Amino acid sequence: MTIMRKFIYFSLWEIEHIEHILEQMEKEGYRLINVRYSYLFEFKNSKTKEMNYFFSYKSFRGPSMVNCDYALESEHNAHKIDSKLSYYTMYRVKEDKNKLSLLYDVRMDYIKGILLSRMITSLSLLFVFLFFLSATIVTSTELIARVILLFFVLMFTFFVIYYFYGYYKQQKKCKKRQESQSGDC
Repeated sequence: MTIMRKFIYFSLWEIEHIEHILEQMEKEGYRLINVRYSYLFEFKNSKTKEMNYFFSYKSFRGPSMVNCDYALESEHNAHKIDSKLSYYTMYRVKEDKNKLSLLYDVRMDYIKGILLSRMITSLSLLFVFLFFLSATIVTSTELIARVILLFFVLMFTFFVIYYFYGYYKQQKKCKKRQESQSGDC
């Protein structure tokens, strides 16, 4: 059995894209067998099949994602893909995506909430480090302290922008999905 490893980076708001890539790989005869470290995917040669993949966020999991996992495994006979040190669980499902639309809606709303909470946390830490940076400037402390605090200010500014962008993209996807069907986002 030949195993192909592929590194695929994706952001949290791009999970539909990674599912699409995995579905295309399945159609080309490469079945996902393992996910390591969230971004390293292992495939084996197999027969080409029409399969769907479902990404389930598992880091600091809330009850809505636990219920999605339960529904996938018990009602939709989904196969859980082996994973190691990954912040999500990937499932392979034979059913049509239309039958899973409620699970997709729940997941979209959940991811939107995760992105919003990360953005608020980053914004709070940004203000804390801005306060400390301004205090070091006023008190004329050493240059190294200012440089370290400036680094943290820049880092959390990046995180705020990054998560705001992700939240904006997820919000846009929710509105688009809501317009195309009567889903809740």
